[in-house]
Amino acid sequence: MRLKNLKLKIGIIGAGVMGQIFIDRLLKSKTVNKNQILINRRSDDKKLLVNQSQILILAVKPQDFTNLADEIREFTQAKKPLLVLSIMAGIDVKRIRKLLGVSAVVRAMPNLPSKIGQGITVWKRSSQVSQKQKDQARKILQSLGIEIEVSQEKMIDLATAISGSGPAYVFLFQELMTEAAHNLGLSKALSRQLVIETIRGAVNLQRELKLDPKILREQVTSKAGTTAAALQVFEKRQLSEIFKDALQAAFMRSLEFKKDHDQTGFNQKIGAN
Repeated sequence: MRLKNLKLKIGIIGAGVMGQIFIDRLLKSKTVNKNQILINRRSDDKKLLVNQSQILILAVKPQDFTNLADEIREFTQAKKPLLVLSIMAGIDVKRIRKLLGVSAVVRAMPNLPSKIGQGITVWKRSSQVSQKQKDQARKILQSLGIEIEVSQEKMIDLATAISGSGPAYVFLFQELMTEAAHNLGLSKALSRQLVIETIRGAVNLQRELKLDPKILREQVTSKAGTTAAALQVFEKRQLSEIFKDALQAAFMRSLEFKKDHDQTGFNQKIGAN
């Protein structure tokens, strides 16, 4: 579905991976035309971008937000109406509204599979977001894949640790499994193919059958068989506790970003984290 109003301009600040993903997906999904997207590079005039945009996507690192807000606050608080859509980890809606002097804010957490339109994004809006702006935000996020609106902002911090960082966990598992397969004696090429197709098939099977993964795991595991032998090692090494600790660490890091910003004045620079 397209944002048909060709006068609508979407400004994107942040030329990193996620900023580029927004550009690519908005165009490939035909949500907007290329002349509706305004891109900011580090040396560009942000005033012009803000003044010409009705929607401003912030795809910068959270530790860079305070300095960015100092640069553009004069223009964002004067621009009405303006919808700010932020994907910064740990920076809450209240903080964004305060530092930018705006009222309509959507905070979202997409993930890397958005690159191919198969991402999942959890998002929350401020009460000042109009129905029209809500629909616009939803269409933008749908260009990335599945979108889920939540009523509690804490859900975004939790999702950051799961779906936001989650692809890295899957890639790590794939990396380790491939390395272990190669150490067993398989070629690197065959190891990679076996691992990626096994993961793909398992995920697709679970999606199609809609069964609890525990049930599917038990179906694969014969008593005293090869799978059981491997799972016993995972259990002995307390893999479940490792996962719990890892996700908790990611969640706490997201909260640390918020804490850092809450303790930082308008013109104070936050150090890199």
